[in-house]
Amino acid sequence: MVVALCLGATGVVSEAATAPQPQTTLLVLGDSLTWGANYFAKTQTRLAATAQFEAVLVDGWWSRRIGGIISTTYSGANTYKKLVSNGAQPTAVIVALGTNDVFFLKRKREYATIIRELMDAIGNVPVVWLTVHRVESPTMVARSKVFNATLTRVLTDYPLASIHDWVSVVQKTPTAMAFDKIHLSPLGSEIRTRVYLELATSLAQRASDMTSTTTTVVPTTVAPTTSLAPTTTIGLVTTTVVP
Repeated sequence: MVVALCLGATGVVSEAATAPQPQTTLLVLGDSLTWGANYFAKTQTRLAATAQFEAVLVDGWWSRRIGGIISTTYSGANTYKKLVSNGAQPTAVIVALGTNDVFFLKRKREYATIIRELMDAIGNVPVVWLTVHRVESPTMVARSKVFNATLTRVLTDYPLASIHDWVSVVQKTPTAMAFDKIHLSPLGSEIRTRVYLELATSLAQRASDMTSTTTTVVPTTVAPTTSLAPTTTIGLVTTTVVP
């Protein structure tokens, strides 16, 4: 059974009194690419339908970056901390961030700092991080390559982290990109959702393997639900988990 929880106006997780607390929770933490995938290809509904996790939370927001900024909404690291403080305890995470960071930052050490900030916030759970693909200008192409190389290097310090080569996926299907060469077309959103589904299967097994080696399982809760918001660079997605 997949548990549906709601995030109220106060930002506090509420749950029906009779609903059991989920012990496995998948979080997809992203930006407008994640928002678009959920809007056009029903990411949250389809992830929940697989029943590989007892709770699923898809959280995307326009212009969201990895970290390094004070704002909670626009910082992936701060968003993660807020979700946890409101009751979410992800047992597996898909990170789909970095698209906006390569616009504002260009140095390896800057990328390394914010990647570590988010990874340290996530802690000791399986993580898959998608590579960044921006091709609207030579500068963005170059920065994306530097970011992806830095991501590969930094994640070697996190044994539970892995990388999914999103760049190769998009390069095989150029029509996956929208006209602005940043966002995704409806086809691209479908492809992105299928990638999330594949990654969820892998993460479910990895999370299960970790649980089987421990003597205690800590109950977890999650604060899903997102509302649709207009998106220019990165958009919000919080939807109720569908059984």
